[in-house]
Amino acid sequence: MKKFTTKFLAVLITLLVITGCSGKTTAKTAVDPSLRVIINAAPSGFSPLKTNDVASTYVNAQIYETLYRRSVDGSKYVPLLATAEPVCSTDGLTCTISLQKNVKFQDGTPFNAAAVKYTLDKIKDPKYGSARASIAASIKEAVVVDENTIQLNLSYPDGVLLAKLAHTNSAIVSPTADAAADLMVKPVGTGPYTFVSYTSGSEVKLTRNTTYWGKKPNIKDVTIAIVKEDATAISRLETGEADFVAAVPVQQVDRVKALTNSTLYTKEGGAITYLAVRVNSSINAITTNLDFRKAISYAINRQAWVDSLNGYGVFSASVLGPKIFGYTAAAEKFGYAYDLAKAKALVTAGGFGAEELVFTFSNTSMNTALAELIQSNLKEAGFTNVKLNPLEFATYLTETKDDKTFDIGLFAWSNVTGDGSEMLEPNFSKTGVNRVRYNNTEFEALVQSSKTTLDKTKRTEFLEAANKMILNDAIVVPLYNSFLIYAASKKVQSVEMDPGGIFYISDFTMTE
Repeated sequence: MKKFTTKFLAVLITLLVITGCSGKTTAKTAVDPSLRVIINAAPSGFSPLKTNDVASTYVNAQIYETLYRRSVDGSKYVPLLATAEPVCSTDGLTCTISLQKNVKFQDGTPFNAAAVKYTLDKIKDPKYGSARASIAASIKEAVVVDENTIQLNLSYPDGVLLAKLAHTNSAIVSPTADAAADLMVKPVGTGPYTFVSYTSGSEVKLTRNTTYWGKKPNIKDVTIAIVKEDATAISRLETGEADFVAAVPVQQVDRVKALTNSTLYTKEGGAITYLAVRVNSSINAITTNLDFRKAISYAINRQAWVDSLNGYGVFSASVLGPKIFGYTAAAEKFGYAYDLAKAKALVTAGGFGAEELVFTFSNTSMNTALAELIQSNLKEAGFTNVKLNPLEFATYLTETKDDKTFDIGLFAWSNVTGDGSEMLEPNFSKTGVNRVRYNNTEFEALVQSSKTTLDKTKRTEFLEAANKMILNDAIVVPLYNSFLIYAASKKVQSVEMDPGGIFYISDFTMTE
């Protein structure tokens, strides 16, 4: 009987400890937080070397890492997989980079100098299909010095080298994984999160990399949902079905501000949205006429659009915006400012009014509203036959590379590096994608010169001259420089984006 009583008392005491005097459970098992993210477009793939769209970058920035990373304020580049800035020779043609030790890719492959060489060689290889081959354009050869040291032999002193090596398109990939499978569907990096699954057009699932070499992320599981309807995205934030919305349209700002469970974040970014005229359109040869292009530039009331953004956009007449290296105040006078009378006069004199113009853009709500405003502006100037061609984002990315897709197009560039050369070369040079088919040898020479000197003053002079040339040729009509607007549940802290619009979930902290 005594034994029974002792056991009974032991059990009773245990129950009291667990339940407490109130009879309610007070002990709580620690649960790793899970984050639910919303983006507004589907990623085109999961290889950082073969994708360059924002949606893919949102995902890939969590899985892969670069040698350097741009600081949150955009003022500098800090070592990540590298341990320090490159040490370069006096002539700038040889740069040596020391690498982190004891780092492994998520498939167990060692991260080392051989992996860096492999990645840079693939970026350079035209057969590989790199989205940004210009990143490695200056690298004549990558040489493995030892396990943790890579030497870059350059064709010219590269003033943009550090920025390029911080670009998400230069993230280091696992040579083993890249050889065994397609990284576009089976990504493998060194980053804090590993890929779990992708339901096409619906959601991406990630989980914490348990062997990550750096600081363990606070958040364990991440679901990145693709929600194209802005109102639906904000509704999910309101109901607690989402924790972070990567892009909040201006039209939804007041609604988010009114939410008691969430916080709205804004900061001026480096992204530009612009209208481009395809200078040798295979649809309509009239685009080669400078007066035709000038008429379009004069016709667009850009300030009216910026005013409609209620302070969440900045107007600049420069292709290189105020937050981009190479911007000068003088650029605000380049090109052709809004002047409806001049636009009408050129349209009448040239007989351009009835020309059919195919106007292509991605069909987000923001772009659709802007495209409709531009169509209205052009009609007021006398262009009576502008055909809107809205495309789903992935289709837009592909088709705008083709010759017969547009006469004029709406484009955006987030400028992840914050460098003017990295705006002009990829978008308007023969060595880049150059969707607008701009072909100007003088412009090409200026862009190349802006890259091939370490002197920042000279670089700025070259960039200013190239900026002036493309604006005076009326190839581009800068529309606005956008603010980064994003929102998060109040359960999520340390929420930040860099000026290029990139966020790193490993920097976030979250309480359940």
